[in-house]
Amino acid sequence: MHDLHAIRAAHPIAETIQGAGVELLPRGRRFVARCPFHRDSAPSLTVYPDTASWYCYGCEVGGDVFEFVRRIRGLSFKETAAALAADSGSLLANITPLRQRAPRSLRAGDLEIVDAAVAFYEQTLTTFPDVRAYITRRGVSLDTARSLRLGYAGRGLTEHLRRSGFNLASAQRLGLVKWDQGAWREPFAGRVIVPNVDHARRAIWFTGRAILHRRLRYLNVEAPSPLLGLAHVRNFGHHAVVVVEGPFDWLTACEWRIPAVALVGTHLSPVALQALAPFDRVYFALDADEAGRRATAAMTPQLGDRALAVTLPRGVHDLNELGQVEGGRDCFLRALVDARTRHDGRGRSSDTDGARAA
Repeated sequence: MHDLHAIRAAHPIAETIQGAGVELLPRGRRFVARCPFHRDSAPSLTVYPDTASWYCYGCEVGGDVFEFVRRIRGLSFKETAAALAADSGSLLANITPLRQRAPRSLRAGDLEIVDAAVAFYEQTLTTFPDVRAYITRRGVSLDTARSLRLGYAGRGLTEHLRRSGFNLASAQRLGLVKWDQGAWREPFAGRVIVPNVDHARRAIWFTGRAILHRRLRYLNVEAPSPLLGLAHVRNFGHHAVVVVEGPFDWLTACEWRIPAVALVGTHLSPVALQALAPFDRVYFALDADEAGRRATAAMTPQLGDRALAVTLPRGVHDLNELGQVEGGRDCFLRALVDARTRHDGRGRSSDTDGARAA
């Protein structure tokens, strides 16, 4: 078995592509080139040394060093790994695979505090009419909200934690409460709480969405969360998953009974990338703005042929906005089918081109 991490390190993406006869032109921290996989009149291939990846905006394919060499040489993945390992010579001879480092996690006591806070917030989810109206206006039913342990942060968490025997200093370290000018303040007050839960439905992280206008729309608890909804989506199996940006995009997918996770941003961390590894297909349905398009273009190469970019209907900014219009679910399902059709069509086209070249 080959050490894939060591092979990647031994074959920098830019040097490997240039070594295949592709002329690279510098563009800041990136490189651009004419793509060798289609007739490219203008530089459509972008190489990202920082993420050890590449992507062609012309034929819409990309990946890491393995995917480039596999395509350029017409090999299987196993053959590609063996070829690159052999090319590395003695450099990899004495390297043994590193043990995967477990993601940083909270201590058991901190997890109990997070779960207790979410349980407290759950009790007041439907207490206030304006909160109920806000959730339903965003296209999320109260049944879905309850099943996912959504809550509302009214006042009283500090006293609740104190009466329950929790250490307020630990709660302050998590960002749940704050000692300010001689009194305890509750930063999440006035926010809808969207938790991330584990397989036993215990809250391990949460974010708070402000209902009224505030400088910070979202406020996160100080705890690690690789992907929002990962435990929930595993109930659907590992065939496919949709990746969205925000918590309410994820809630929309849950309302539609579509397996999805949320990045809570536009960055795919190494931990999140590892969490997506078991899925056969990963559909990226990020926001339809410049940041979302850039993020999709940067992230899809990291998953190779398993990644599919979803185009939202014209005029729709994100999945939650689509969830607030009649027929939104059917519209999104068609977008998923379109993404699959484009993806499979490119694959057949590449196979045909390869056969002609042979």
